[in-house]
Amino acid sequence: MQKHLLYLLFVIIIISELLSAQEASKIYYTQYHEYQNKVYQADLDGSNEIALDMPIRPKSIAVDWLSSPQKLYIGLVPSTGNSKIIRCNIDGSEQEDVITEIRKVNDIELDLVARKIYWAQNTYDDDKIFKADMDGLNSSIQVIFSDTLPGKELWGFALDVLNQTIWFTQRGGTSYSSFIKRMSTSGSALTIIMNPVSNPHDIEYYDGKIYWGDNNGLNKANLNGTNKTVIVEGAKIDGLAIDANNQKVYWIDYSSYYVKYANLDGSGVAVHPNYHSLLSMIDTDYNPSGVTNVTESFTEPDYFILFDNYPNPFNPSTRISWQSPLGSWQTFKVYDLLGREVATLVDEYKPAGSYEVEFDASRLANGIYFYQLKAGSFIQTKKMLLIK
Repeated sequence: MQKHLLYLLFVIIIISELLSAQEASKIYYTQYHEYQNKVYQADLDGSNEIALDMPIRPKSIAVDWLSSPQKLYIGLVPSTGNSKIIRCNIDGSEQEDVITEIRKVNDIELDLVARKIYWAQNTYDDDKIFKADMDGLNSSIQVIFSDTLPGKELWGFALDVLNQTIWFTQRGGTSYSSFIKRMSTSGSALTIIMNPVSNPHDIEYYDGKIYWGDNNGLNKANLNGTNKTVIVEGAKIDGLAIDANNQKVYWIDYSSYYVKYANLDGSGVAVHPNYHSLLSMIDTDYNPSGVTNVTESFTEPDYFILFDNYPNPFNPSTRISWQSPLGSWQTFKVYDLLGREVATLVDEYKPAGSYEVEFDASRLANGIYFYQLKAGSFIQTKKMLLIK
């Protein structure tokens, strides 16, 4: 908990120094075309567009607006063979590899404070989310989410840097096999926050809300999926981006391949004048991932939540997170299938806040186990599976 608070303070100091000076002025969008291989840069209204040549067709894009000079991180996906992520200047010059020999890169997010890059692998039968150091070459690569069930598409994801949280969309064959999920940036606390959801595409986070596209149009909801509203009906959204300064949301219309944008309440829908076939993903050159509203990040949780452990099934260890809206004596225990206690992970007073523990089952046998949180009058139990 102390480390997390120190990290929050560090984020606030870094971002606060830049908020007054930084302002969104450009958007960048990729052309996922086998023969064009272009990234486009334009002013926010679509004027002064220029094309940046890429060696392979570009799919995903993210802007490192904190560096000087600013950099683009671009996922390159050939029609056959391995993908890679490159870094270059915002004019397309000085291209260099960041992550190589990877599979289809569908989306990229950047943590510009911890200098981490996250990317989604979308292969229909081996979906993964990775993270790595963004300033090296293939440095400290980790898998933080994996799903090998066939027929799924890991489409887009959003990152809240301050609270180290990720939301992502998974598309199945039907709305009942499609999901919006949430987890920590370590891969723990994986939770389904929306199901069914019809054909979800990209998703973004800003100022305590998530925004995403599905068959209903452009949607907005609370971070746990509640209070969902359709703010632009019928919008056909592929890539999605937030302009924090001007309070705008931008998207690629997958039916027309135009860039469109609107206010964050869905009003004032407008269309860029430029047409390019097979446009895909988009980003602005400034989105602080909600850090502008820093006071909200220190508010205590509103209610108890015991999150699902991750990974599950696991071998031999797994991580379990929970949040508490008030201070209380808290016990966290693990039981076997017969109800026998096998571990006590927490037995102490804890103030309001968010917590995580690691459960090491290396000395236990395969099987189903239950973990239970007791905090005052709150009691909740969940199941996990150990497979060695």
